[in-house]
Amino acid sequence: MSFHPVEGPDAVALERIAEEPAVEERIGDERIPHAALDAVAAILRALAEAAAGEPDAAGRLEAWTRHVLVLEPAPGSADPAPCERDWPGLGREVVTHVRSDSESVSKSIGDLRDAVWLVIERLSQAIVSDAVSDASANTELETLRAAIDRPAEELKATALATVARLSAILDEKHSRQSQLARELGERVDALSDQLADTRREADIDPLTRVCNRGVFQRELPRAAQKRTLLDEPACLILIDIDQFKQINDGHGHKAGDEVLEVIAGALVRCFPRRSDVVARLGGDEFAVIAPATTSLDGYRLATRLLDSVRELGPEGAGAVSFTVSAGLAEALRGEDPDAWFARADRALYEAKAEGRDRVFIAARDEQPDIPARSTGSRSRQIETPR
Repeated sequence: MSFHPVEGPDAVALERIAEEPAVEERIGDERIPHAALDAVAAILRALAEAAAGEPDAAGRLEAWTRHVLVLEPAPGSADPAPCERDWPGLGREVVTHVRSDSESVSKSIGDLRDAVWLVIERLSQAIVSDAVSDASANTELETLRAAIDRPAEELKATALATVARLSAILDEKHSRQSQLARELGERVDALSDQLADTRREADIDPLTRVCNRGVFQRELPRAAQKRTLLDEPACLILIDIDQFKQINDGHGHKAGDEVLEVIAGALVRCFPRRSDVVARLGGDEFAVIAPATTSLDGYRLATRLLDSVRELGPEGAGAVSFTVSAGLAEALRGEDPDAWFARADRALYEAKAEGRDRVFIAARDEQPDIPARSTGSRSRQIETPR
């Protein structure tokens, strides 16, 4: 395997990033500092997270990340085993993505401007129409004032006619304002729905379609506060796929992605309440925030998840076997969210250390009388790409 030497701006950038020459990848005469590769990968991942509402774009950027880090085939490449990184192709991909993202932002801003101008236009029309209506009403009132000194019968007739015309003016004005209110209300509702959809997409992990890390970081402090204020139990469950790196190394990232999607589906089925927060924290790690859930209930739910993963089929030749481990912690009153997370993380570590494919419960002052772990030997299998 060999690389062509990197020349031009790429070479300059790599030299600037490489502060520790000993930590580098050497292929032929080319030296690529790991720090440079990690920096490029971090940028690509950030772009992928920002493109959460566009699964195709996010998927391509994730694929380019793997190409940079482990020399997987670049998106669109026919070479199944590339021997060098496609830096020009990566540059084109990033430029195209940024331009597309800019166009999307410009379109959203344009839609917002159109909505604002619609409001301005309608209000201007209403003001003009109201001015015309007010002028007509004033004319009618002047006609009535002029008839005050006339004979009673003539005054009565003028008054009745004026009242009828004023009623018609007021009815027309009310109808026009009601129509304006309906039009603006419909427009506001449409924009609200569009903004809500955009926010929901921004909160979703593009691969697994569960919540992303940002949602988890927003909801965990809220759950901890509710535990303290309302004295309501809440459980945090951290889930990690056992030996996930071996799946990626042995069967490819496509199989790894399929495993992630399968696990996410099992999580959603095992934690179906609207109040449950199922999130992918990154890589092969997931988390569940389960409000109104004690350690005993959380243990049962986590055990059901492990059972579900083991029992999912089908099995067949070339299948990938996998299991998951889980660490569970019930929130303590007044506990800091970071401390709550750390207890669950320690429990997950213990589950891994004790043999994987089991649930461990974090230590606390009042531990329920339940088993310390759940074990199992069967593995979920899926078909790998052939």
